[in-house]
Amino acid sequence: SLSLVTIAYADTHAGLFYREPAAPGEVKASVHIDLLNDLELDPASLYQSRNQQNFEPDSKSLSTKDKQNAVKEEFVFAWEGYKKYSWSYDENRPVSNSYSNPRNGWGATIVDALDTLYIMGLTGEFAKATEFVAGIDWAHPPTSSHVQLFETIIRYVGGLLSAYDLSYNPIFVDRAVALADRLLPAFNSSTGIPYQYIDITTGTPLKGGPSVLAEIGTVQLEFFRLSDITGDPKYREATQRPAVFNQLLYPGEVWETVSTRSYLAKSYVYSGYRDDQKKRMFVDTVRSTLKHMIVSPKGHPDIKLLAELNGDKKRHVMDELACFVPGTFLLAADTIPELHDIVGIASELLESCVLAWTSTKTGIAPEIFGWVDPETGEFPVPKSDRAIELADKYGVFPVVDSYILRPETLESIFYFYRYTKDEKYRDMGWEIFQSIQLHCRANSGYTGIRYVDSISPEWDDRQERLVITHLSIVIYVNVANQFRIPSFFFAETMKYLYLLFDDTNVLPLDEWVFNTEAHPLRIQK
Repeated sequence: SLSLVTIAYADTHAGLFYREPAAPGEVKASVHIDLLNDLELDPASLYQSRNQQNFEPDSKSLSTKDKQNAVKEEFVFAWEGYKKYSWSYDENRPVSNSYSNPRNGWGATIVDALDTLYIMGLTGEFAKATEFVAGIDWAHPPTSSHVQLFETIIRYVGGLLSAYDLSYNPIFVDRAVALADRLLPAFNSSTGIPYQYIDITTGTPLKGGPSVLAEIGTVQLEFFRLSDITGDPKYREATQRPAVFNQLLYPGEVWETVSTRSYLAKSYVYSGYRDDQKKRMFVDTVRSTLKHMIVSPKGHPDIKLLAELNGDKKRHVMDELACFVPGTFLLAADTIPELHDIVGIASELLESCVLAWTSTKTGIAPEIFGWVDPETGEFPVPKSDRAIELADKYGVFPVVDSYILRPETLESIFYFYRYTKDEKYRDMGWEIFQSIQLHCRANSGYTGIRYVDSISPEWDDRQERLVITHLSIVIYVNVANQFRIPSFFFAETMKYLYLLFDDTNVLPLDEWVFNTEAHPLRIQK
């Protein structure tokens, strides 16, 4: 277990403002407030930082509220680092205390964090972020005008719509409409399938190839919601053109559709359980997945994993990114009677995802983990003594052994706790949080780590400079990503952790649905 971390920024109290959540059409006055009051933390629940003294309270003695406050403290620690060193830029580099602009320089962290700020009750910070959002110039990005459609919609459009659904502040709809209107030309292809990139200044789609199937389906939810809020059908229609719909109905490969069709389960929920065609498509995908992709490692028949499928050939590896599947399966099982029987396999998949975390020396999951082919006994990569050891003991081992603060296992844990109320899922989440806190906490925030199965005595700016000067060092993932805080850390990782320890049932799942970036949207009634 780890100690909780006390926030004590003597020089950051000045200038913070608190604003009560506004009811629809209501504007509240701002008043000065101390940061710790804004946090609403119980001083009795706070402990010294592990960097100050080696004090480790028994996690069993901590209440659920203590744990939620611990998550909130760490969010604020990272947020304060971003504000101090990288405000208005996309992301903070917490090792060197510098900025990064991978998302066109519009302040991705600010937009992605809006709803988390609101949910955590950090209303002063939410007001500051709202003021920033009002001034974003979508037409003239500070960096490149070439915009990636999918990433922009799930982060920026999704974040703005969620902020509106929570606060009812119309500025968020105005900003979402202004951005979405500039993205619409990307859907003007001869097939109706959107381009992956668009020049947002000129409105010209870029010939970087059509969007992959996963991207086509996952942007529907945001555009559906935007049409429902504004009453303008053009956003919904852009994602519902015949060629797009046919591609979703008749995909080429099972594996490439898992992400898309899992997301269709959320679209079905958003429809108020009325879209029978999306329901049928998702049911078909689940059955195909169970038939073709579920495997067990050699010698571990009790472990269930999701293999990659290329044609009829399985590759015995799984991304941490795919660990959202158990949670989505459970969501579907709760809402679709035909899928009530998949709860068991969903639970087994989640247990295996958690095993990918607990089996490493850091307690952190690798980007990609693998297992021994149950039929041939072959390893998916050249085997090492450590891989053999882990395969024998746990059934899984790292294949790409980095971690970039991904949230997918935590996402599934959140769903399992919400639906079952079994405290073991909170225990899983707390253990993961402690591992992230121990190994990923840096100077001004959180950073990924390069080797999840090796505990390094230290890491510092020298590592970041090494990556900066050797950008050709790429193994499946961009190593440079490990030394910045991706905006999804604020939008997803910390939000799911915070909600996991919530006892008030905020954002009930029969009223809200989460998009790919964990932005909650109100279900259309």
